[in-house]
Amino acid sequence: MCVKLLVINPNSTKSITKSLEKLIQCPPGCTVSFFTGPDGCPPSIDDDETAVQSEQACLEALKTQGQQFDGILVACYSDHPLVKSLRQQFPSTKIIGIFEASMAHALLLGSKFGIVTTGHSWEAVLTKGVAAFFGSQAPSTDPASWRNGRFAGVASTGFNAAQLHEADPDAVSQKIAEGAKRLVEEEGADVICLGCAGMTGMEDAIRKGVAGRQIEIVDGVQAGVNLLAGLASRRTD
Repeated sequence: MCVKLLVINPNSTKSITKSLEKLIQCPPGCTVSFFTGPDGCPPSIDDDETAVQSEQACLEALKTQGQQFDGILVACYSDHPLVKSLRQQFPSTKIIGIFEASMAHALLLGSKFGIVTTGHSWEAVLTKGVAAFFGSQAPSTDPASWRNGRFAGVASTGFNAAQLHEADPDAVSQKIAEGAKRLVEEEGADVICLGCAGMTGMEDAIRKGVAGRQIEIVDGVQAGVNLLAGLASRRTD
């Protein structure tokens, strides 16, 4: 039986969805459909307010569509509230986010991972999410400072998700390279996670920054699709 997967871009920037459609490889035995956030979604999710705005708009639009799929992937690199809301809405469907999927892959691929992301505010937000994933808690005074033996931290580029596709490509590549270089050389990372769905296909910028070092690169969307395919296929056994 064919496993039907849905990848949700929970913002309204269609260029990100088009990029995912072009670059994401469909696992054997699966079909992958794509969804862009409807009117009412922000063009970029940059904080808790825009995440909630995105959740509400997407959830309403997906009420009549979500049950058609065996698995749903929320392609926002954060602890996005839409993941939990969709799990409540469709309890028999396997639903995950790219944030948790990329961390699961990173922990199996190397000894220490770091994340290159978008705006500076995400350094604290994502670090808190990583700490929670490990069953810990980041300090309230300086959450971005939290580390453990498997986590090298978060480096931001200063671009939001939409700007990754709209700004000068050389400038975007340079900022991604700088972030990767810092995480590898200063923090000891041997795995780098692309910390935004809009970074799919930008692995070369990471390679540029690490200057030939042997590291693993995790695209959260592809990692999520691959992981979700396995989880969702369990429904058809």
